[in-house]
Amino acid sequence: MAGRVEEINTDILQKCREQAGLDLPDVEKKVSKIAEIEAGTHSPTFKQLDTLSKLYSVPRWVFISEQLPTRYQFDKSVLVFRQFAAQRAEIFDNSKVRRLIARVERFRDLILELLDDMGETFTKFEPPKFNENINPESAAQLIRSWLGLTDDHLDFPGWKRLMEDKGVFVFLTSKYKGWSHIDNMLVRGMSIYHTIMPILIINDSDVKKAQSFTLFHELGHLLQKESTIDDWEFPRQREEKWCDEFAGNVLMPSTMFNFTRDEIKDLDTVKNIAKTFKVSFYACLVRLRQLSIIDQTTYTAFETQLKNEYAKMQKKLKESPGGPARNRSLEVLNQFGRIYTRVLFQAYHNKEIGLHKLMQFFDLKKPSYVFDLEVQL
Repeated sequence: MAGRVEEINTDILQKCREQAGLDLPDVEKKVSKIAEIEAGTHSPTFKQLDTLSKLYSVPRWVFISEQLPTRYQFDKSVLVFRQFAAQRAEIFDNSKVRRLIARVERFRDLILELLDDMGETFTKFEPPKFNENINPESAAQLIRSWLGLTDDHLDFPGWKRLMEDKGVFVFLTSKYKGWSHIDNMLVRGMSIYHTIMPILIINDSDVKKAQSFTLFHELGHLLQKESTIDDWEFPRQREEKWCDEFAGNVLMPSTMFNFTRDEIKDLDTVKNIAKTFKVSFYACLVRLRQLSIIDQTTYTAFETQLKNEYAKMQKKLKESPGGPARNRSLEVLNQFGRIYTRVLFQAYHNKEIGLHKLMQFFDLKKPSYVFDLEVQL
């Protein structure tokens, strides 16, 4: 049959779906005949295979292999800090994400160009040098020292400012519909490595406490001189696991978990610990299990409670009439960050650019927004 693929390994197809944490009804939203395809009674089109490859985070050729390649075998027994998002059956809009990446790269180029015009240079990104075999915990200790931390527990804006102080351009996508909005929570963050002003892109549709984790996960890639945009469609699982553990150790060092198993009486106790570290409840739960402070039975029970609470929260958000009015100036400052904002205002005051150009660079239509932005800076 023209346009269809006949030699599909249905066992591999099913295994890829299951290890992605997806049920048939989830996948049917994107590929309506997935049950028939897995049963071998329906030959998929190339387009359907493309959809499945993105959904399962494996390249299309995997589905016609004799065995599932080791690289694409995801260990479901390994605890992950961001499980809720990984179970959503949505697809990247490849072109939109790539346009976003290209535009943020242009923002970086603009910063460097304006600094050069003003006769200034930008601080080189110089994190501690790592041995390539360094474990995540040791790497996290070095980074906390590099950031000047002792027993600090910061919120996301605090972590973001520390990254900016170290010469990292942190860009947040918009929560609102527009060119930088990414509704798909499978794209939680991306990193673009440069020796000068590397880029971290964080999805602002996520909750702030989860963004802190994403920030350090993506920093983990930068420390290894990696750009996750090179393989964000098909992530390398070993590197992802290292970055997950690294982020967990930065935010929740094992030396600060002075708790015993008897003290973790219920989920409220876990939530209180999470609030202390200013991380998500789920990330804290995973960390407690990793450190063997709670056993697998307790972990599973608490995880089920969290999933039920999360589902109720999502339903409530969908039914809510909306949030507070937008503050455009603060929104722009949060999105573009202090590096971009400061350099543009510096160029404006040095008469390198005019007010109209300044408004264009900030995507603001009213001069009053621009002046309010400088006050907030």
